Amino acid sequence: MTAMRLSIISSAIILTLCMTGCRKSTDTPVPRPVAYPRVEVYPAIYDTVTVHDIMLPVNKGAVIAIDTKNDSNAWINVTYPRYHATLRYTASRHSRGGVMEATDNRLTRMSLNAGGNTTEILELQNPAGIASTIFVTPGATVTPVQILSTDSTRFVISGVLEINSQSATREEIAPVVAAVKEDLLFTAKHISTR
Repeated sequence: MTAMRLSIISSAIILTLCMTGCRKSTDTPVPRPVAYPRVEVYPAIYDTVTVHDIMLPVNKGAVIAIDTKNDSNAWINVTYPRYHATLRYTASRHSRGGVMEATDNRLTRMSLNAGGNTTEILELQNPAGIASTIFVTPGATVTPVQILSTDSTRFVISGVLEINSQSATREEIAPVVAAVKEDLLFTAKHISTR
């Protein structure tokens, strides 16, 4: 009887050890090779900046600086302190032929900024008749998001997001790119003129 009892106890111990040794726990943390701090994104609340009769929606959490040197050009810096990034807009007035030339020039520049990286291109026209093109290039870590908007008759406004980090990686800036992309989609849908 003791031999049988010893056999049952040892079988139970071996079975328990096998079951716990073969169990795959998902609760056990697995160290990752690289970790990035989470960036708290700004809420989707917008103010309007008006320059040269262009009403430009910008994220309310950003810091805005406007430089207007003359009646035809203005520079708007939309700085996102949490992101260590600045969205740099150039707004310019043109004649009809000048709008087409400026638009072609800016689209060429945007393509060059993409640097041959895979780019998502979003094109839309809002109810005010303003056409916008947004380039999202996650592999371009210095200028990953760009926008070009025009009414095709009077103005061209272009913007490029500049990440203020020489060592930022694609993974590190992904939340910033996604948040600014959403801001630019809102801008493209709501930009208007007086």
